[in-house]
Amino acid sequence: MRRSPGLVALTRRRFATPRSAVLVVVALAALAAFIVAGAPRALVGVIRAEVAYQIGEVPAALRDLSGTMLLPPDFAPAEDDALVEGWDAGAADVLGDLAQRLADNRADFEDVLVPVTDDAQFALRTATLIATPESLPADAPNGNVQLLADPLLRSALVLADGAWPAPWSGDGDIEIVLAAEAAERIQWPIGEVRALSGQFVLEPGTDAAVVLVGVVEAADPEADRWQHLPTGALTATIFDDGNRRPEATAVAYVDAAAWPEVVHIIRHGQTETTAWYPVDGDGAQQADPAELHAALRQATAQSVPLNEAGSARMRFSSDIVDVLGASLARATSASAILTVAAVGPLAVSVALVVLASVLIIRRRRADLTLMSARGAPIGRLRGLLAGEGLALGAPAAAVGVIAGVALAGFDAGPLPTVLGVLIGAIPAAALAMSLRPGTLTTERADLDTARSGRVARIVEGLVVLLAVTAVTLLVVRGIAPAEDAVDPLVIAAPLLATVALALAVVRLHPLPIAAALRVASRGRGVVGLVGAARNLREAAAGSTAVLAMLVAVAIAVFSSVVLATVDSGAQTAAERQVGADMKVSGPFLNTDQLEAIRGVDGVAAASGVLVGDRVSVEAAGASVTTVVVAVETEQLAVVQDGLDGALPTAHPAPGRDPVDAVASTALVDEVGDDGLTAAGTPIEVAGDVPRVLGTALPADFVVVDAADYRAITGLGFFPRTILVGLDADADVDAVSAGIARVIGGAHSVELLAERTAAIQASPAITALRVALLAALGLAVALSVVAVLLVAGVARDGRSRTISLLRTMGLTRRQSRGIVVWEFAPLGVTALVGGVVLGAILPLLVLVAVDLRPFTGSAAQPALAVDPVLTGALLVAVVVALVLAVVVGVVSARTASIATVLRTEED
Repeated sequence: MRRSPGLVALTRRRFATPRSAVLVVVALAALAAFIVAGAPRALVGVIRAEVAYQIGEVPAALRDLSGTMLLPPDFAPAEDDALVEGWDAGAADVLGDLAQRLADNRADFEDVLVPVTDDAQFALRTATLIATPESLPADAPNGNVQLLADPLLRSALVLADGAWPAPWSGDGDIEIVLAAEAAERIQWPIGEVRALSGQFVLEPGTDAAVVLVGVVEAADPEADRWQHLPTGALTATIFDDGNRRPEATAVAYVDAAAWPEVVHIIRHGQTETTAWYPVDGDGAQQADPAELHAALRQATAQSVPLNEAGSARMRFSSDIVDVLGASLARATSASAILTVAAVGPLAVSVALVVLASVLIIRRRRADLTLMSARGAPIGRLRGLLAGEGLALGAPAAAVGVIAGVALAGFDAGPLPTVLGVLIGAIPAAALAMSLRPGTLTTERADLDTARSGRVARIVEGLVVLLAVTAVTLLVVRGIAPAEDAVDPLVIAAPLLATVALALAVVRLHPLPIAAALRVASRGRGVVGLVGAARNLREAAAGSTAVLAMLVAVAIAVFSSVVLATVDSGAQTAAERQVGADMKVSGPFLNTDQLEAIRGVDGVAAASGVLVGDRVSVEAAGASVTTVVVAVETEQLAVVQDGLDGALPTAHPAPGRDPVDAVASTALVDEVGDDGLTAAGTPIEVAGDVPRVLGTALPADFVVVDAADYRAITGLGFFPRTILVGLDADADVDAVSAGIARVIGGAHSVELLAERTAAIQASPAITALRVALLAALGLAVALSVVAVLLVAGVARDGRSRTISLLRTMGLTRRQSRGIVVWEFAPLGVTALVGGVVLGAILPLLVLVAVDLRPFTGSAAQPALAVDPVLTGALLVAVVVALVLAVVVGVVSARTASIATVLRTEED
């Protein structure tokens, strides 16, 4: 006697029928839960990484919370001795109170800001004083000094020669030390006394002198603290415009304990205290960006009293306030774009779960029909199916949620987790709703039409109405202000537009098929007739495949356009910052040096750019103080050829009367472009530009050719910035070395390619690129699954039709042709609809998502299209879909004739 199967075997047998559909339900439930639970957490990580990256790109002098005040602090000791550990002897008794008040201010920071900042550091200095020796060599520059007190003088500097300065009692010479390089450039030997003068710096009648007692070097020249101190802290800055003896300015360090006496000889308001709280960019990644931004805004909102009377006040500032705002805006925009890209595959996943549920129901039709015949009401059958769906979906969703939470590693609140868990109920609802009374009848399945009833049409109409409303609201509202969370309307409008377009495509899909059927019915071929007829009869299953393939094509187009736009924005932002293939910043250069730079192998052209003096620009009674910028027009035209935002061609032209000039857009808006004079010299405005690429300028400026600069200002052309255009095959390192030999001093080199790469390497843009390509891959994979499910859902009707036709002489080749008719039109429809949807989605993004953080522009950038990228992605998707169709055709097995006939007899 045959042994009956056990409970485990029966359960496994039930849940594995059909195995492929069950696996699809489980996999899609886990995938959807993983995305819903993990994606928001991953976006939190992207935002924090973007913030840390952008903060790290900001120089310390601009990144740290820093401030200045002109009044001296109270000279008293600190209450907490720990604050002055490691200070120079005597400094704590004088500057300890300042350290205490700065520490108290930090203690008042918001909790999120305290771990990101370090203890305050500070230095006190005077305005620039002239230091005149008894005799000055002919080749020596005029010497200027800024007296500076630093309580960490002996820790931050190393004595190279001589002695440390002693405290000054107010009598005799003030002992100072200079940086060794500064002393050499000023030509100031140890032991030399120089008299101090400064009409508006020293108190009237003051007779003071300084004596150099030693020279020092930085203990760590790369330390961030030097960026907060004057440029002359480690060297002497030389100003040489070619018109007078060079001026050399350096920091002269005094003993911190001497500062109260130094203040007595300096006029009111001619001393400056600089303080800063170092900001840790890596530490910022652990903080909530929005909370950190709010805390920084609060810390910089008002001045802080730093003396007992409250008269000496300091207001702190940091560029990372703006950087954080821009980073949050960039990350929020990237999140919105990724959300738009993700809703399509998620919608397809839900649709595929429904399609897989239909396949499961059709495979179990015999069992369900038998149970119904024995008295089981359809409600109970639906309950059993819902329980089965919950048993399949809940564990899968739980695994997906756990994986998403574990891999993302950031907290995004409870909502993503709750939504991920609820996804486990989708298979239950899909299985229950897929069982209809008609499923339990013995009517031929291939005669079931896909014509929607009244309810379906009402639902479709509501979806279209909602889509039109959402898109209209999005267009009318425009770009929303950057917020911490993605705007729900930005999610809803693309999703509804996708569904509405898919419904329209599904409705239009049968029209050409019906036309083909009419044509085939008048012919003699059986393949076209039967294939078209079957395609129309199984349209319900095909609709899901159309949706899946349509989304895949749409994401390909959408991704290519968005990536091209972001890359174009990064290129534009880099061009605005660098202004050429290479930007060199250094000391003042003369004409011979400029010509020598142009002669360096690999240099195609080089233009000096001089941000010159301010002059008065007048027109029609209006007067504006404006910066004059001098360029070498002919060279600059070659250097900036092809760059977006370059100066008008052949302007400013040299040697014209009146002087040919290009004005800033802001200046033209203020005074117009007719009848202008600059410092009394007539100028003719040939055009206006919002900025000069490669320079940081105020809103009002006038650009003239170098030959005309002297006519306006009376000064020579000695630029400190050189914009260099490189040959196509130039060796960048060799060019940099050649230019360094010409300059012969300290300078910096910035490359356009490196700056572009740095912008594109930001976590937000990298995540955008990776996620869009991942969404594309997922959409293609879902399309393949959809095609295979369609093949399974339509198997019974296909088997019956082809088997019966085989009894009438249909060949195997003709059978394959009928199967091809089942899939090929779906692919063509999806390709056309996907291209349309892919073109619409970027437009919705453009009107709803702020892309300006990616470009640094004040205006929303235009969409960019990269034909190569778009073509490559479309080809990849089309090839994948063709392979999916081929696999669908191959896998679309039919039952044998005997099986079909036996089933019909039963």
